Amino acid sequence: MTRGLAAAAALTLAVVTALIALTGGGPASVLRHGFLLPVVALALAFGRLGGALGTGAALGLYAPVVLLEIERSGLTPETIEGLVTCAVVAGVGALGGALTTRARRQRARYETILTVQRALAGATPLEAALGRLRTVLIERLRAADVGLVVRDGAREVVAGADRVAAGSVAAGVLAVGTSVFVPDVGEGRRPRRVFATPLLVAGQPIGVLAVERVAELDRDERAALDALGVHIAVALENARLTSRQRRFAEELERSVASATRRLEELDRAKSAFVAVASHELRTPLTALQGFSEILAARSLAPEEVRRMAGIMRAEAARLGRIVSDLLDLSRIERGLEPTLHRVPVVVEAALVATADLFRRGVADTIVVDCAPALPPVDADPDALERILTNLVSNAVKYSPPGSEVRLCARRAGAMVEVAVLDRGAGIPGDALARIFEPYYRVPATSTVRGTGLGLAVVKALVEAHGGVIHVESARDAGTRVAFSLPAVP
Repeated sequence: MTRGLAAAAALTLAVVTALIALTGGGPASVLRHGFLLPVVALALAFGRLGGALGTGAALGLYAPVVLLEIERSGLTPETIEGLVTCAVVAGVGALGGALTTRARRQRARYETILTVQRALAGATPLEAALGRLRTVLIERLRAADVGLVVRDGAREVVAGADRVAAGSVAAGVLAVGTSVFVPDVGEGRRPRRVFATPLLVAGQPIGVLAVERVAELDRDERAALDALGVHIAVALENARLTSRQRRFAEELERSVASATRRLEELDRAKSAFVAVASHELRTPLTALQGFSEILAARSLAPEEVRRMAGIMRAEAARLGRIVSDLLDLSRIERGLEPTLHRVPVVVEAALVATADLFRRGVADTIVVDCAPALPPVDADPDALERILTNLVSNAVKYSPPGSEVRLCARRAGAMVEVAVLDRGAGIPGDALARIFEPYYRVPATSTVRGTGLGLAVVKALVEAHGGVIHVESARDAGTRVAFSLPAVP
């Protein structure tokens, strides 16, 4: 098609010239306007080069006619029209070729920008996207090589090299944020020109585009590369924001799913708690009701009355503990801290009192081991009693019959640490992180009575004092629950 157009233009020029010569029209012949057609066609088809060739050919054929007439007749209106025609032909060829070349360059730039956006679209990792973009740019820019550097958080992703060398053109552009043009990098016999432009987002360089070419890199092309760098930076930022949004949506979906599962577990746990709590409340109430009816209906020996009264007292205390746990849990779920009345409390006396409550006549089952000269703690006596009662009750319930439960206390800086150790089966690792959650009960020990509230209340009471609590447990080796309370200075 290109050769055909060139041949048609040459034929048109020859035909116009022949007709002017045959008709003897001279420089003012109306046929002279026919020279514009092939010049315009060549300019539109081949740009500046086509316009220049068409203009040269037309003037080469028409100018002798005008010049011969000037020699014969001088500057007449006809020869002046001929000179004007020559000027118009030259202007149309130059202007048409320049506009065509510029339009083609603009089209190529827009196509390059579109190619950049396509290369960076999708969920491709940054390294792969930059590699694909580099290949595309080498082809589109007719470059000997293209380098891309992009900052991704604390790391730098490089396409076209292993890394950014210190002192290199790319390193300088990345540090300063301004374009750099090197007329010759000094490699090979022909000059190799390098132009590096920053990739800017909000005025800050996030990367560098470096183009190396053997051919010329004029000012217009460097300006076009600057504009291309801006588009690449925007495309990279859009791709990064899209990827971040996708990750956020995935994380949100996972969080919602996790929260939904957590709510479902909590709902099941509350349902199980209602059943367990009903049983736990009914048991002491049944005992209190039964023994009270016996005492009211029969005359019993004093020893039997004392025995029944002791049982009723223990069941009433158990019932009180459950109700207190429920009240405390209600405050915790409303975001309220437990109410405390803090006074200096002797830790050893509190440990001995709790041990006596659970010994049940076996003196060596619960052992108290306190460090000497232990200072009192700044605590609510009732809260400390409930903390110890819950922990020792758990240690006794989950330990084999007759095994030792040890209560220890020692100074730990400005705190006093109290530990409850048992020789039970231990707590599984996957359940260890959840034992302080309300309503949660270790599945393997579900046959042991309990509401699942005790440890949640204990944790809240310890933290309300400004202390901390933690659990260490090993399978078939026992459990150690330790909490700390502030010592009285």
